Amino acid sequence: MAKTVIEIERALEVGVRCFNVESASELKRIETVAKSVNKSPISIRVNPNVDAKTHPYISTGLKENKFGVDIDEAIDLYQKAHQSQHLSVQGLDCHIGSQITIVAPFLDALDKVLTLVEQLNDHGIHIHHLDLGGGVGIDYEGEQTINIQAYIDAILSKVGPTEIILEPGRAIVGNAGIFITKVEFLKQNSDHAFAIVDGAMNDLLRPSFYNAFHNVLPVNKNATGTQAQWDLVGPICETGDFLAKNRDLSLREGDYLALMSAGAYGFTMSSNYNTRPRVAEVMVSGHHHQCVRERETVQDLFAKEHVIK
Repeated sequence: MAKTVIEIERALEVGVRCFNVESASELKRIETVAKSVNKSPISIRVNPNVDAKTHPYISTGLKENKFGVDIDEAIDLYQKAHQSQHLSVQGLDCHIGSQITIVAPFLDALDKVLTLVEQLNDHGIHIHHLDLGGGVGIDYEGEQTINIQAYIDAILSKVGPTEIILEPGRAIVGNAGIFITKVEFLKQNSDHAFAIVDGAMNDLLRPSFYNAFHNVLPVNKNATGTQAQWDLVGPICETGDFLAKNRDLSLREGDYLALMSAGAYGFTMSSNYNTRPRVAEVMVSGHHHQCVRERETVQDLFAKEHVIK
């Protein structure tokens, strides 16, 4: 979304496969840029108004979401693109959300997309590929997960000889990563037990932002620790700075904990909030490990700043 003129020009320069168009205004901008650069391949992202049954912040296929063109208005936009000398209609796109753990919403959206494809054919507009998005979820908390083969078979049973583009996303990488944090202090009051850790919401934003669940495992089991229902909270001065709540763990100060399934939207959503350097990234392969991104320093945070003279 919000493609700038510079981004469109650069994409055409390097030979972009296809622009996924999100609005009538965006289509007009791409057409204007294409007049002076090259004929532009486009695909229109339609919003099928399908409830993906996922968190509202990662739902993208409802009318109240900012994404795509209302599926009932898409034909008019396709006709404008088809009639343009500077645009080439290539495909049709649809994405209804992330962390979807049942197949039904995907198929509901696909049915609407295929109906639109038939209508476009009747208008002499032929679709060469379908980008059906992604959003296949992973098991964070004993959630029902999609059988990938059943998901693919269900799609193929409905789609004819058309190229299909999919973006599985976190289904590939989500469970490949963990976030390691150290217990600095244990604090108990009459109502709560807090494990104050060195990790924070700037390092792993999902719990604070989405109220997301990540399973927590001790790096080394500790039978001599204090057994309680612990809230794992960070050092940032925010009540929303937590990584997990009400976890039954035996803990001592100095213990290390692993927050599981941090391979998707873990480091990529991290920030330097509260002047906190971002963590190191370590790749593990078999019995070998290697630092693939160095830990930031406080000096790194100020490296590009300049004092007014």
